[in-house]
Amino acid sequence: MNVHITNIYGFIHDQNLRKKQNLYADAAHALGFKEMGIFNFDVSTDTENELLKRIDGIISSLQFNDLVFVQLPTGNGEHYDNLLINKIKAYNTKVCILLHQTIEYEYVLNAVDLIMPTNNEVHAYLKEHNYSNVFYKKNINYEFSMISNSSNILSSDFYIKKYLIDAQDQLEESVLNEQDEDIIHIGFGLHDKDGHYSVWVGTVMQSILEHTDSRICFHILHDETLSIDNKYKLEKVARSGSSIIEFHKIDENDFSVVKNQMSRFTIGTMFRCSLPELLPNLNRIIYLDADLFVNRDIKELWDVDICEYCLAGVADEGVDIHNYPKILNKYSGIKKESYFNAGVLYMNLKKLREFGNLKKLVVDFLVENPEAGLPDQDALNVIFHNKVLYLDGSWNQFVFMHRKDNVEKLDKAIFHYAAALLMLYSHSQIDLEYFRTICRTPWIDYEMNHQFEQCFDRMNDRVYQYQNMLQLLSNPDVKHIFYGEENELLKTLYQRIHLKGGDYRVLEYAKNMESDILPCKDLFVLKDEKDPIIIFVNWESDDCRAIQNLEELGFKNGKDFFVVARFFSVNDGGFM
Repeated sequence: MNVHITNIYGFIHDQNLRKKQNLYADAAHALGFKEMGIFNFDVSTDTENELLKRIDGIISSLQFNDLVFVQLPTGNGEHYDNLLINKIKAYNTKVCILLHQTIEYEYVLNAVDLIMPTNNEVHAYLKEHNYSNVFYKKNINYEFSMISNSSNILSSDFYIKKYLIDAQDQLEESVLNEQDEDIIHIGFGLHDKDGHYSVWVGTVMQSILEHTDSRICFHILHDETLSIDNKYKLEKVARSGSSIIEFHKIDENDFSVVKNQMSRFTIGTMFRCSLPELLPNLNRIIYLDADLFVNRDIKELWDVDICEYCLAGVADEGVDIHNYPKILNKYSGIKKESYFNAGVLYMNLKKLREFGNLKKLVVDFLVENPEAGLPDQDALNVIFHNKVLYLDGSWNQFVFMHRKDNVEKLDKAIFHYAAALLMLYSHSQIDLEYFRTICRTPWIDYEMNHQFEQCFDRMNDRVYQYQNMLQLLSNPDVKHIFYGEENELLKTLYQRIHLKGGDYRVLEYAKNMESDILPCKDLFVLKDEKDPIIIFVNWESDDCRAIQNLEELGFKNGKDFFVVARFFSVNDGGFM
């Protein structure tokens, strides 16, 4: 682990700032710190890419998990300083700001691990604005509030060195504390192309903090799509609960070979495969999907003994005869009752490292099994078959299966939306409490606007779909075709539509059972249909590929085929 310090060079109007930074850098050199030289220049002459390249050159000696002292301000402006901190933090570094002047860079001051004020004015400002990461000296006999002449504070080489050494000790102590068994480590994979994924992650974090007294260390595994604003808001959520948050930048190219297989999912779910190697000093971590609501103390899960297992998870309650993962047809030794959902995954990192390189194991599996419908989840189930501890079902309950059970009172559980929508009109405490939790996060305004927009979009969509559907149904010669297994929703639809003798169902691989009402044919018979047809589809059929499969055959959503759940109430299993 190396220790670095920044230092400014070149012409700068504020000569006192330059002298102060040079003074601290000289003391740091004597302690063996490595210097990062920053030249003062007209930042406006650079494009964003040119600016980033400059900063890459400055931090070229950085390695993962190093300690960095950044002297601010640099004299190059707030935008430059923000970029500099972000670039440094991307290396999973511990960062301390040596703050020589008062700055109102709210993002930067909240993003770092420590702030060291070097004069009375700065110290007073930080205390007034409640920056919890202000560094208070314990081992040196001075107190900022008792010293009136700020120019004399920490002006001697001796005290500067003591100040730096004690700060370094505190930074290193925070690294060591990651091994503290009292801290619960929780990881998220975050690919946020539209900015809304961060809202979901932040809401899960908020729900966790509201149901535990334990200290949490959140590990955010992210790529370039995480915005500065959302990063700041995630930090704000974590610090509101006196917890820790660490950002780990993942190279999306590590998973480029399986990117096409992940097209229906977020590539962020693959990031968890990096955890064992990314956090070599951790023995365990709880990985959570972003579409969860935690309504119990996460410490109860942390206290589960998984020493003899690689993973702990919950058997997927959505897996039954009507939603059978196709990968199990190939690996017949895995029973559907033991197929687990990876949305809540307690990971024994020590065991996983002993087993092999998780990232390579999963990527290799997906290359060899391109038919995997639930890519990384299928891979984990096959690779770690018989190496999983099965948890009580309350640790991962699908919302669409439990809304009716939570109308009056909310169960102590982790609820998993799993592609289900937040429905404020469901009268279920799950949806109501989830929305209330969002409203206690920094995204309240964003989410309110989002909900209104979604509401009107859904209304317009329903009207459009009804118009097209009624036009087709009014044709007396139209043939009704149903895509999916005969679940309760489809059977209810049968009762509302006058079935004809030629009506049938389709699936990628036809299944006929004695209890079936309509015969089932292979999906591809649709290409040979000459009669006018209308297709009703269960979107979750064929490993949730039903809509994609129909579109690949040339059928249009809302014109040739219609998603059944859109036209049913929540109580009947629909979206409305």
